Amino acid sequence: MNSIPNMQAENIGSKLKPLYMIKGFIELPCWNGYYLNDEAYKGREDRVITGGRIVQFVDGEIAPDKSLHFSAEQINAYTYLMKHQEDIKHSIVQGLKREFPRLLSDEYASWEQEAPHFPKLSEEREDFDFQDYIGPESISISEDSKDEVAYINWQFRCRWDIEHGFQVVTHKDRVIEIGPDVDIWNIYKDNGTYEQELKAYNDRVSVSCPRKQKKWWQFWW
Repeated sequence: MNSIPNMQAENIGSKLKPLYMIKGFIELPCWNGYYLNDEAYKGREDRVITGGRIVQFVDGEIAPDKSLHFSAEQINAYTYLMKHQEDIKHSIVQGLKREFPRLLSDEYASWEQEAPHFPKLSEEREDFDFQDYIGPESISISEDSKDEVAYINWQFRCRWDIEHGFQVVTHKDRVIEIGPDVDIWNIYKDNGTYEQELKAYNDRVSVSCPRKQKKWWQFWW
C-alpha cells in the first residue's frame, strides 16, 4: 500500500479564506456496537458505531491541485492499524481500566460519580470492555513518528462526558497516554525527540521582540 484510502481535502474555512484539511473515514469493525451518542433525551436508543466506520484525519500535505501526500510513516501506521485493530482495541480498553481510578480521583473528582453514566469500578471484571460507555469518534494520524510508524490520536465519545469525551494516543499497539487532553510532549519523550523539540521551542519563545516602532508624529523629532 502506498497511500491511505477514503481521504479527501476538505475546506473548513470559507470561499474567501479557504482552510483545507485531510479528512475521510476508516472502517474498524472491532469497534462495532460501541457507544457513540446519547439519544435518550430524544426518546431514542443510544447511537452506536455501525459498520466500524470512524472519521479519520491525516496530518499530511495537500498539493495545489488538491492531491494528497502522506509520509511513509503515516501509511505504515494506517496499515498497522488495519491489520492489528483487535490488539490495539485491547490495549486501549486495558489501558483505560488501569487509568480509570486515577481519572476518577484527578480529572473527575468533583463530578457525580454515582450517576448511571459513570462505569462502576465494581463492574470492571476481566471481560469488562466499556462498550456501553465509550466509542471512538475519530482518529488522527500524526506527522510525529517512531521506528517508521506514526502516532495515532484517538478522540473518544464517552457517556460520562458527552460534550468533551477523552483522548488516547497510541503507537502501534502501545498506549502512550489517556486523558481528557493529551500532551504532545509525551510523544516527544516516547520517540526520543524531547530535548530537540524543547530546544526548538525555547529558541522560538526567546527570540527578542522587535524594536518598538515610533508613532507617526515622532518622526519629526
